[in-house]
Amino acid sequence: MRKILIAEDNTELNDMMRNYLIKAGHTVYQAFNGAQALEYARSMQPDLVLLDIMMPVVDGYEVCRSLRREYSIPVIVVSAIVGEDEKLRMFELGADDYMTKPFSFKEMVGRVNAQLRRYYEFNTQEKSERVYGRMKISSTRHEVKVDGESVPLTLKEFNLLDFLTKNANQIFSKQKLIDVVWGYDDYIDENTVAVTVARLREKLAKFGIENVVTVWGLGYKWQD
Repeated sequence: MRKILIAEDNTELNDMMRNYLIKAGHTVYQAFNGAQALEYARSMQPDLVLLDIMMPVVDGYEVCRSLRREYSIPVIVVSAIVGEDEKLRMFELGADDYMTKPFSFKEMVGRVNAQLRRYYEFNTQEKSERVYGRMKISSTRHEVKVDGESVPLTLKEFNLLDFLTKNANQIFSKQKLIDVVWGYDDYIDENTVAVTVARLREKLAKFGIENVVTVWGLGYKWQD
């Protein structure tokens, strides 16, 4: 059983989502505007957030941005806004999945469980820290440090770096990275991988780390 926070201003939809998640065995907290969502995220410490975009007081863009500054938990966007550009914008802000309204509540539960399973598998699969020169990675704490200073990564950026470093010098196609880091998802395409790699590189480059390499026509690798 996990703690789920629903941030959705439509009361009827929020209640329906809550009912399905409770039936699936989860504890559910409900927020009806962005400010309330941030307050509950800090006080209730949820394991996953279902986040609408168009909400009163504070919109979903700012909520997602704020969550990513403080937590690495999965964030699933639920929005009536369609289009690739909007999805990419939310992925760039740190969202892990995107569901377009109207959606199947059973599919929502499936996506929630898949994100939770993937998140806790990444969190528990290794106990020890790994060191790559000046960089130290802790899979259990979801933490990356360079010379003792934390590198602020989203969950997907961390999982991507975690996977590439564990398989150093091996080349992985964009599709393989989708399968491993994102899992099966109708809304993820190769452009999302390219955006995530670019943002990961940008953040690491600020610390002088430039080991994520593009192998043109083949994919990406971590080069020792």
